[in-house]
Amino acid sequence: MTSPKLRKVLSDLRRNLEAADIPHALIGAMALSFYGIPRYTADIDLLSDQRHKPPILQILAELGFDCFQDTEVFAQFDSEKSAYGKVDFMFVSTAEGRTILERAVLVEDELLGENSVVQPTDYAVLKLMSIANNPDRKNHDTADLEAMFKSVAAGLLDSAFDPVEIHHLRRFAERFQVSEELESLLPLLGAG
Repeated sequence: MTSPKLRKVLSDLRRNLEAADIPHALIGAMALSFYGIPRYTADIDLLSDQRHKPPILQILAELGFDCFQDTEVFAQFDSEKSAYGKVDFMFVSTAEGRTILERAVLVEDELLGENSVVQPTDYAVLKLMSIANNPDRKNHDTADLEAMFKSVAAGLLDSAFDPVEIHHLRRFAERFQVSEELESLLPLLGAG
C-alpha cells in the first residue's frame, strides 16, 4: 500500500469509527511507526472494545471490506478495492484492556496523518501477552520490543506519549510468566 493510500485508509477508518463513537487505537507495526520505527507492514492493526464489534463489522463492510476471520477476540478484513488493504482488529473485554484504549493518544504523523495510538507501555504489554500466548511469534515480538525500547532510549518518542512504566511492564510480565524475557530487554531502556 502506498503512503497516500495508507493515509486514506487510516483517515476513512478513523472518521467512521469516531462518527460512531467507537474507541480505537493503532497497535502493531503502525504503532511502531508512530514511535519512530519504520517497519513494513501489509495491514493495519487496531484495538477496540469487544462491545463495539457489531458496529465495527458493519462500518468495515460499508467501506468495502470483507471479514475473512471472525473470532471472539479478533476480526480480519480484506478489501479488493484499490484504495484499501488488510485491517485486523483485536477486541478487548476486560477493564485492563479498556484502560489501554482510554490511555491511547492522538498523534500527528507527516505521512500517516492524525491517529489514535496505544501508549508505548501498553504496546509492550500487548507484545508480552503475545509472547506468552504464541511462542511461534516470540522472535518477531521480541524484535519489535527491542526496536521500541531503543527508540524510547534514543528519545525518539513524540511528546504526546507517556514515559514507559517499567513497574507496570514487570507486573504484566510476571502475570504472563515472561519476566525473564522482559528483564533481558530492559537494559535497552537503560533500566535493569
